[in-house]
Amino acid sequence: MANRWRFIPEESWDGPMNMALDVIAAETARIEGISTIRIYRWKPSSLSIGYSQQSSSVNWEYCIKQNIPVIRRKTGGGGIFHDYDGDISYSIIAPVSSFSTDISESYRQMLNPILSTFEQLGISVKFADSNNPGLYSPSCYLRKTNPAHDIMASGKKISGNAQRRSNGVVIQHGSLIYNYDIDHFPFLFSNFNIPPETIQKHMTSLCEQSKATRKDVILTLENSLLAWSSAEKGTWGSSELNQAKKIAKEVFCSTDWTRRL
Repeated sequence: MANRWRFIPEESWDGPMNMALDVIAAETARIEGISTIRIYRWKPSSLSIGYSQQSSSVNWEYCIKQNIPVIRRKTGGGGIFHDYDGDISYSIIAPVSSFSTDISESYRQMLNPILSTFEQLGISVKFADSNNPGLYSPSCYLRKTNPAHDIMASGKKISGNAQRRSNGVVIQHGSLIYNYDIDHFPFLFSNFNIPPETIQKHMTSLCEQSKATRKDVILTLENSLLAWSSAEKGTWGSSELNQAKKIAKEVFCSTDWTRRL
């Protein structure tokens, strides 16, 4: 692992800024050798879609009508609705040399504090089996699970995670479901006709698995990440924030980027 780590406690940004901050943190890791761990919320609640996801899989009419921003990530995977209260997101950004050269093993290394968080909250979790069937591939939590980075509780998906490696830096970010709104699922995606009771057989939440409050979960996750990395609490530099705002506007707010496929 890298020698210099900073931890940025939970903060709220809009979707484009959240994704731009990951890009800037990668540049900081590449140029200055400072790795970043962050916990964050999406304000307003947003739908993020994967790097290679077809834009036709999004119900644009509904998202526009409901004022739900849609942001394309630079990592793969399916769409995730990041509810301001129901989603807990984290990122780990570090030089690739900090972890195993084997991608599956590097996932396991970076997911150790995530697994520890669930276990400290009394939730028994494990990595997904390779034979878990998918219900609907455009949705992260309803697609076929991957044993490298999908985390299950009671046989249901509770956390999805993704990686991107570029210019000697790895970005891993993921989502932990604290709670979810079953009513949104039929409308966020196109050609979606899966009944709520079927959805609930394939995904679960911290609320369903534990009596922990959201504040409890954040504190536990923070302590797990700090213990794992020996990071010091820090903040964004003014230059980082300025650059992130520029990237958010030019890339992640761009229709050319969001609807490029």
